[in-house]
Amino acid sequence: MKRGTLIAILTAIMVMACSAFSFAEGGLQLVSSYPEDGQKNTSMENLGVKLTFNNPINSAEAKKIDADKFSITDEDGEKVPIMVLFSEKNDGLVLVVANVDEGFVAKNNSEYTLKISAGLVDNEGNELAKDQTITFRTYNQKVNNAVNMVMMFIMFGGIMFLTMRQNKQKEEEENSSEDDSKEAFNPYREAKRTGKSVEEVKAEQARKEEKLAKKKARKNKGKEQPQEKKIENCAELLNNVYHVHAPAPISKEDRSVNALIKMRKDAARAEKAEKEARAAARKKKRN
Repeated sequence: MKRGTLIAILTAIMVMACSAFSFAEGGLQLVSSYPEDGQKNTSMENLGVKLTFNNPINSAEAKKIDADKFSITDEDGEKVPIMVLFSEKNDGLVLVVANVDEGFVAKNNSEYTLKISAGLVDNEGNELAKDQTITFRTYNQKVNNAVNMVMMFIMFGGIMFLTMRQNKQKEEEENSSEDDSKEAFNPYREAKRTGKSVEEVKAEQARKEEKLAKKKARKNKGKEQPQEKKIENCAELLNNVYHVHAPAPISKEDRSVNALIKMRKDAARAEKAEKEARAAARKKKRN
């Protein structure tokens, strides 16, 4: 074998060995995550991280080894109960989510850290060379609620303002149109235009104005505040309340029960006599 050929073969073997060594050194790698490391304002619902690796991780042996390689802790260092879900497709997808069935509730505006321990393996036995950490923060619910409330008040305030402004403009237009119609009316010009007499034109205009005034009065009547109705005779509405026909006597003797009964009978007789007198007067007037 020639010397040049031997050197070429040895060189090829060394290149292949270096390539294999580099591939083995790279091993299993984390390609992407969601949320990303350092991301803020993440959702509090279904708290977790979606991980994508360069190699599939879904064999029974790999799942058994990798089940304990994931953990999530809060900003106080307390561990969060998690579930690790491996994709059945050969796409290297792994979901690490908080287990709400164990009573976990995500904290508002709080920081959480996912740790992936070294030694995580894929289906081919390639390992993750070193630990990986992904830190993310949940959104501030209090600030979001405050912003939403402010926006809601601004929206309702704007609607009320526009409504009041439109009503005022409409009222002003109606009043101005009425005033313009009154000022612009010329009975002589109208009589010349219609061929009617001035008196007929004036009479028609008076009827129109009267009709318009009644319509406006009905409209304003609905806006007026109802007046309090006065009760003139309480005895008609309340029990145990009697209509007094005359002032009560001053002396103690006259305030006896018999005296009061006599006073009421006298008043009733006087009222009856008055009615009979009015009836007799009406009868006499008819005759």
